[in-house]
Amino acid sequence: MADTPMTPAHYIGGELIRRREERGWAQKNLARQAGMSPSRVAQIERAHVPGTLENFQKIDLAFGDPAPGFFERFWRFSEEAPYLRNGFDRYVQFEKIAVSISEYSTTYVPGLLQTEDYARSLFSAGMLAPDEAEAALVERLARQEVLTRAEDPPPAWFIIDEVVLSRPVGEPGVMAAQLGHILDMTTRPNVFVQIIPVSLGPHPALGGQMAILSLPDGPSVAYLEGTWMGHLVEEVARAARYGLIYDRAQTMALSPEESASTIRRAMEGYAS
Repeated sequence: MADTPMTPAHYIGGELIRRREERGWAQKNLARQAGMSPSRVAQIERAHVPGTLENFQKIDLAFGDPAPGFFERFWRFSEEAPYLRNGFDRYVQFEKIAVSISEYSTTYVPGLLQTEDYARSLFSAGMLAPDEAEAALVERLARQEVLTRAEDPPPAWFIIDEVVLSRPVGEPGVMAAQLGHILDMTTRPNVFVQIIPVSLGPHPALGGQMAILSLPDGPSVAYLEGTWMGHLVEEVARAARYGLIYDRAQTMALSPEESASTIRRAMEGYAS
């Protein structure tokens, strides 16, 4: 379509279609030659879930290209060229199709769980012009539909550092409503929240924001966020390591039931 942006993923998908059709191969033929599933080949060709280095190395082998082949070289170029990368925008696109979402937050309530007033208070404290802050707010609230959509909302697990509950964002009423909203969200069958108590001390995930997305018929990706910057990790082995860090932190957090009690106590403190 004319309105489709020509991202690196779209370009490489188009090249893959061209090379495959030159061979007279259907997607299933390429998949068999590359040791991949036909649906994974389709995802890469349509730029629904961009390919990984391992995917493209297998594709080069299937086409008989000497290493490093065309697809590997292009993947490395697109990964290393900073002007081609927009990590958060890519992350948001992955979030829409994720089959599961796992987030850890050490500084503020995760964006998917924020109320409008809480998010507005966060953006007003940042270095954004009023129109930029309003646009960011609209985008954040739109993203939350992934948890509440009628068709197959993904299971979403949130680990929140206890310090987030005691950091006031906005007026006390804003915080009380925000914590109440978290409790309301946990009544949904696909939303789970765990609190890591401050008394636990250091733990594997301490130090920043982290999200892990499991993608349909593909590898997981990780998104790491610090002050005014973020980084999307698509390389399979690195994303898996961050997944392991998340899993270890999860075993150290309070149970969902204990976490709900902790959130409720904090909410009562703001309401008093």
